[in-house]
Amino acid sequence: MPPLDGTVIGFQRWDRLLFLHFEVPAEALRALVPPRLELDTYEGRAFVSVTPFTVVGARLRGAPPIPGIARFDELNVRTYVRNGEEGAVWFFSLDAASLAAVAIARATLRLPYCYAGMHRSEDRGLFRYDSVRVLPAPQATFSGSWSVTGAAAPAGPGTLAHFLCERYALFSRAFGSKLFRVRVRHPPWQLQPAEDVRFAETLAQADGLPPLGAPVLAQYSEGVDVEFFPPALV
Repeated sequence: MPPLDGTVIGFQRWDRLLFLHFEVPAEALRALVPPRLELDTYEGRAFVSVTPFTVVGARLRGAPPIPGIARFDELNVRTYVRNGEEGAVWFFSLDAASLAAVAIARATLRLPYCYAGMHRSEDRGLFRYDSVRVLPAPQATFSGSWSVTGAAAPAGPGTLAHFLCERYALFSRAFGSKLFRVRVRHPPWQLQPAEDVRFAETLAQADGLPPLGAPVLAQYSEGVDVEFFPPALV
């Protein structure tokens, strides 16, 4: 990851994540990403990822966890972009079970957050995650289950998993041709294979994406503790 300037301004934990990665034709994504950003591909292939997880302990530097957003479930749909030498993610949608988190993220960084009713559970090694987008329209749903096998380990450099997971910046639309860039810092993901993955979703259609089909890679992580740096206008 590139050197980071500035002071850490916030913290949170990204907890118990499922990464579902799908290969998607690059031409289907190009019009959905600002022209200033290059689609980042792996061996010429473009990807969209669906990631359900839980945010824990969201707080600003020097402050206690923020009421209303200290813990909530979240579900992201993203692709991969470059701005010069910097690889980053671009979000098509971020569903969250916290109205406060949705309002703050939309107002400050213009991220496409949506409010959703969500529920997750774990029973005898089987994980379940369900989400129904409430607002804004159109409604979008996700329902999935999976189990986890094998030892957790970081993705090896040069692998598809490393390309998809080891991302330390995001971009969002600001105004005109300007973009917000937010950089983060966290340890490398410790990943385990996700097996017996079953899911149904209408997120792709709601976000203007083509049908996602079967994932080319499915992985699980217990999570990472994340530091946030000040947003920059670029």
